[in-house]
Formats: sequence, structure tokens, C-alpha cells
Amino acid sequence: MISRDVVFRDRYGLHPRSAHRIQEALAGTTARVTFENLSAGGSPVDARSMLSLISAGIRAGDMVLVTGDGADEQAALAGVGELLEAGVCHP
Repeated sequence: MISRDVVFRDRYGLHPRSAHRIQEALAGTTARVTFENLSAGGSPVDARSMLSLISAGIRAGDMVLVTGDGADEQAALAGVGELLEAGVCHP
């Protein structure tokens, strides 16, 4: 299991379009990936679930702990981490 702290940079927060982009970034990987909003608190949510991602209440500037667990966890975290830091839908 590995984890990475990432500042969420999408100026609109985590919305359906950004959740879809996250799911696309995880396509082809099998690792279990979770997001935990460290800025607002709350429990980790499944990064493959659009409803869970949107319900996490992640806003621009929030610190998010991204955790991966599985055979390709490093690849999954690298792709998602770069996506979050780049602004997801609005670089």
C-alpha cells in the first residue's frame, strides 16, 4: 500500500466531469484507490465510484490523501496524482 498527499487544483472542485476524468485515469489499473479529504475531514472514498467522489466534498485547494493498494498501485497513484495537481478538467 502506498499513499500520496495531493493539493486538489480544479477550480470548480470535484464535480461529475472531474470524477469521470479520474475514473478514466484509473482505467486499465486494478489497484484499489481511495481519496481522503484531509482539509475537510471525513472517511476515505472509493476513487472508482463517481457518487463517492462527488460526495467527498473536495474543493479547490483541499489537501487529498490518495492511497493505492494492489499490484499496479504506483501506476494508479502516479496517473491520478498528476491529474489532480494539473487541475483535472481545467489545467
